[in-house]
Amino acid sequence: MSEVSLRIGIAGGEYPLRIKEEDAGNVQRAADLIKEKIAEFEKSYSVKEKKDILAMVLLQLVTQFIQQDQAKSEEIQQLKGILDELNEMVRLHQQKINQ
Repeated sequence: MSEVSLRIGIAGGEYPLRIKEEDAGNVQRAADLIKEKIAEFEKSYSVKEKKDILAMVLLQLVTQFIQQDQAKSEEIQQLKGILDELNEMVRLHQQKINQ
């Protein structure tokens, strides 16, 4: 696995990173999303401190992550329920055939 060097700029800071080559696209997309959210907050609110804006962006993004994680967990539980029902149907069908 090869590594690449990136310099990511966020909120006026430059951050040198060494990451796996296959992660570079996701890291860049994450940095772009953070920059976009910062710009939205700077436009919408009169907050001037970068650390306050970063805290608001972080809170929003983590909240979205938690909501998506919960939705995925619920979806997995529904799929498990469907699989259990299908397994029961197969079991009952096998019982009928074996009688």
